[in-house]
Amino acid sequence: MTTVNLTKGQAPVNMRKTPLITARVSRSSKTDYDVYALILRTNGTVETVATFGAQGVPAMMVTSDGRVRHLGDVGREATGDAEEVLEIRLDDTIQAVVPVAYSAQSNGSGSFRKYKVSLEISNGEGDTVLIDARNANRDNSVYTCAIGVISNTPEGVLIDPLESYSRKGSENRPALTRDATGTPVVLMDHGPVNNYK
Repeated sequence: MTTVNLTKGQAPVNMRKTPLITARVSRSSKTDYDVYALILRTNGTVETVATFGAQGVPAMMVTSDGRVRHLGDVGREATGDAEEVLEIRLDDTIQAVVPVAYSAQSNGSGSFRKYKVSLEISNGEGDTVLIDARNANRDNSVYTCAIGVISNTPEGVLIDPLESYSRKGSENRPALTRDATGTPVVLMDHGPVNNYK
């Protein structure tokens, strides 16, 4: 069993590839962060799995081929922690998956650091990578974080602790593309505006 704790700026790590990879985004249950995923296909197209829509993008909780699935929205409660889970079944059509945490302006103030927003990726066979909140953004007016990039490679599952944040007050989703070498690139604030929720 291997557990690795990553923070922004550290080198990506490889995890053994298994039939099911889970990505769990946890937070304090005293607020409501929503989780969605951007999926980059090997043909260059991008799908989004989310419990809520954005401008021109419907809410879809599973990809067209069923390979990435959101297990459902979790709201706020008075005490404790909450988590939302993505199930990822990698095949040769998927290049990368980017889990994103989002807190709408309607939720009120509070930062990713304050509410301890963290990402845990597991292969179900004892290997876990954690990108925790110890270095998370403290700004109360930043609503979106692309926490990490989960890349499907011949050597295994490469996990990069991205921790990229949106501009202050931005309700735009990130965009996911590739650079000239074919490496996945996340462009913050370049996607559609989230629907009001």
